[in-house]
Amino acid sequence: MTDDTLVADTLVESLRTLHQDDPAPVYIQIERRIRMGVADGTLQPGDHLPSVRDLARKLGLSPNTVGRAYADLSREGTIKARAGGGSEIAARERLDQPALQRQRLDRLRLLARQTAVRGLAMGLEPDEIAEALRAELAAHGRPVSGARVPETLGQQEAPLLSARNRVRGRVAAIRAGELLAEVTIDLREGQQLIAAVTRSSVDRLGLESGGHVSVYVKATELTLGQ
Repeated sequence: MTDDTLVADTLVESLRTLHQDDPAPVYIQIERRIRMGVADGTLQPGDHLPSVRDLARKLGLSPNTVGRAYADLSREGTIKARAGGGSEIAARERLDQPALQRQRLDRLRLLARQTAVRGLAMGLEPDEIAEALRAELAAHGRPVSGARVPETLGQQEAPLLSARNRVRGRVAAIRAGELLAEVTIDLREGQQLIAAVTRSSVDRLGLESGGHVSVYVKATELTLGQ
């Protein structure tokens, strides 16, 4: 399968989900999907698009409908005619960067809304949802500005935790789900403590069975187990 074929197939699949109940005309919906593909990187400058007739045939639409969408996108500079026929995504310097940025932000808001709704529906707290996102950004080398997450908990944090008690132990077991984890910690004299934490905290702290760990316990937020 050539790169052109892969791009065409991906575009066709995204356009198959055009909403019949969307009040916008179909050609407008096609324009939106192509702009969004450029905005999120699915479509790159120079990618060849299916011909008007080929796309219309695959989607079961009139060639006039697809042709109108292509014409509008061509006038605004998102796509251009290519040598030998057909169309392709315009060069990066010709794209309307402010418009693409608006498209990216719209897409980001949608993803954020979906994440928030799903996280809350799972019973997670807002801080846990936000922490999971911060941890993912940090894992990709792009930590949130002004919100550095420490690699480990250590003695240097004691002044910030004067109202807390610190206990040491060894990780006995970890039961981790997609977002939350239950960490069982062996303390002195055969006592155990079970802590509920986010999965990202387990990964960030490098917790593993048999490893040493420090636990800070606030007097008003105790987690006990035996």
